[in-house]
Amino acid sequence: MADFGAQALLMAALRGSFPHDGFVGEEDAEALRSDRQLADAVYGLVREEALRSGGFRSGKHSEEESVGADGDEEDVTMASLPAPESLEEMLELLDLAGRGRPGPQGRFWIMDPVDGTATFLKGQQYAVALALVEDGREVLSVVCYPNLSLDDGGGGVVAETSVDEHGCGVMLSCVRGQGAEYRKLSAEQQQQHRLGPARKLARLPTPASLADLRFVDCLASRSSRLDIAEGIARQVGAMPFPGADLWSSHVRYAALMLGGGDGSSGHHVMMRVPVGARGAPSKACVWDHAGSQLLYAEMGGKVTDLEGREMDFGRGRTLAGNWGLVAAPEGVHGELLRLVREWIERDPVIQGGGGGGA
Repeated sequence: MADFGAQALLMAALRGSFPHDGFVGEEDAEALRSDRQLADAVYGLVREEALRSGGFRSGKHSEEESVGADGDEEDVTMASLPAPESLEEMLELLDLAGRGRPGPQGRFWIMDPVDGTATFLKGQQYAVALALVEDGREVLSVVCYPNLSLDDGGGGVVAETSVDEHGCGVMLSCVRGQGAEYRKLSAEQQQQHRLGPARKLARLPTPASLADLRFVDCLASRSSRLDIAEGIARQVGAMPFPGADLWSSHVRYAALMLGGGDGSSGHHVMMRVPVGARGAPSKACVWDHAGSQLLYAEMGGKVTDLEGREMDFGRGRTLAGNWGLVAAPEGVHGELLRLVREWIERDPVIQGGGGGGA
């Protein structure tokens, strides 16, 4: 219900402002069309949230925003949420994104309404991610972590248990070439949501040695070769593995940018070596990565696939033009990529020869 509702609200806002753009989201309306009771429940939640924000209007935004005289020092009151005017309109908006496919040309909004549903249900970390992609490249990003508790400057520990008990977490945003910004989100007594003042995030430092790295991963993953990632961590002395164990893909990127595990910001890296033979079709969904990769790059991180190619978000609903990934601060990315390629070349499963592997 949260996945459907969040995507419906995102789509109502986006379609009203950018009616000629393309849209790509994780959810479509098939399950709701076959279950009227569930559909009615989701629509009720969408309507409730829009009314609670003060604006149950299709595609129209409230002008009720309060910004400081200098534009960035005062809190910003959240604008009213537009919302679908009927259940059928909500279903159509869900399908518009849920069946959308980004192409190599044009503008597409890629969204993940709830990344990390399993941990969301546990009251742990999850993300709401949105990216604008033009001609296959990210150009704008907004990612919220509604349960994440960090200090005003963005420092702290990104962990499943670092839960914001008093506010609504944090938000990161960026426009390509302009750096990344951090804001805290709060909910006041009347449930009036506010964005805190923006803080520019500093560029990531270069670790002094590979032994200072902390690997970000998910021990529950069945789609990535954890044995290779752990082997490289052990080879360079970056133990224990993983330095941060996180379920949500976008929250893992948050650990790269803001600190995870022991809180050593700027030392975190991530690699994804797909299970199976080299060249198998990609199973990495664009909404699990779009937005976070641009934020990371704006802070001085670098993300490529295992062939050293830039990530291509214009090849459909998966990263079909890429194979795996390495994400690391620019100063150590090349060395980490070299190491993982050495492991790949020695692995019989990846090379198509069969054998074991996690």
